[in-house]
Amino acid sequence: MLKNYKVLKGTASALALDDDNDPHIEIRIEANGVSYRIALNVRSKESPHDLLYANIVDFKHGTLTEALEALPMGLTDIRKDHPELAIDYVRGGLIEREDMNVAPFQLSGPKNDLRDFIEPIVQEGIADTDVHFYAFGEAWGPENNKPDEYFHFEPGNGIHDIHMNQGDGGSFKATNAPNQDGALLVHFNNTNEWAAIFLCFQSQSWNTNAATGHPVSDSSGGQGRGEGTRRPQPVVASSLRIIAALINPVNGAGGVEAETVTLINRSDISVSLDGWKLEDDNGRTQTLSGTIAAGELRTIALDAAAGGPQLANKGGDIILRNREDAVADRVGYGKSETANEGWTTIF
Repeated sequence: MLKNYKVLKGTASALALDDDNDPHIEIRIEANGVSYRIALNVRSKESPHDLLYANIVDFKHGTLTEALEALPMGLTDIRKDHPELAIDYVRGGLIEREDMNVAPFQLSGPKNDLRDFIEPIVQEGIADTDVHFYAFGEAWGPENNKPDEYFHFEPGNGIHDIHMNQGDGGSFKATNAPNQDGALLVHFNNTNEWAAIFLCFQSQSWNTNAATGHPVSDSSGGQGRGEGTRRPQPVVASSLRIIAALINPVNGAGGVEAETVTLINRSDISVSLDGWKLEDDNGRTQTLSGTIAAGELRTIALDAAAGGPQLANKGGDIILRNREDAVADRVGYGKSETANEGWTTIF
């Protein structure tokens, strides 16, 4: 777990690059007369070295962005003062694995590396103090009598680990936890537009334990979506997502459990469900029908009596297949998410 999960709000005043084996984009931030440095990872120490990233230029999330605007300049302790601001890539709905692309740190040519996506936003912020930066991650400092390594202000302090902070199985496993992922959000006050940069290492699993943030093994299940769940088939781009399931319902008449799976159509057009299927991790399927409108939620009752999917309380996977039989979404859950009978699990 991160020790000091915080968000830093301020304006950009300088940009630097380190050029070692663990490169970062370094950004100097000013807030109420205090200088900070935010260090953005742009290359992984572990193979594969290129990062996953999403650069969302028209980011919209009213609840989060409104709360950020209300924060004072400087550091805010998320766990202590504003737990509602915590970011979780796996469960939070801000970003999904299939929305991220692989990009090297720097490569010749336009718009093909992390520098091309990140540095123009920083340069715009340096030129305009109405652009506010919000860096989520681990805070360090103040380091009294120790000038900052790159910008030489004193005392040195800032934010790092501005990336996904769960799903690590190697030397960084000790910092895993849910609800503590890093990100860089940028608010252009003059136009009231937002941009968001999400970063992740390819070695991190997106199927993580809801209590610890550790990767979940094939034998124990876990809560999450994307790579790392039991079935290795790739997830295709899709407007439909699994967002919830009633896995351990209260027994009904005759001891029958009324398990359900809830879908959302996140697109702006209606989608036909004809030919789509829900599947459990034992290959039992249920064919869907009808139409789901733009933005609509649809709760589907599972028909185990007809050989449909059955959701095991010990943990498992739920798979959504499109009419071409490709995997459109896949979520995993563990025993801890089914402990409360009658409660719905949110993905």
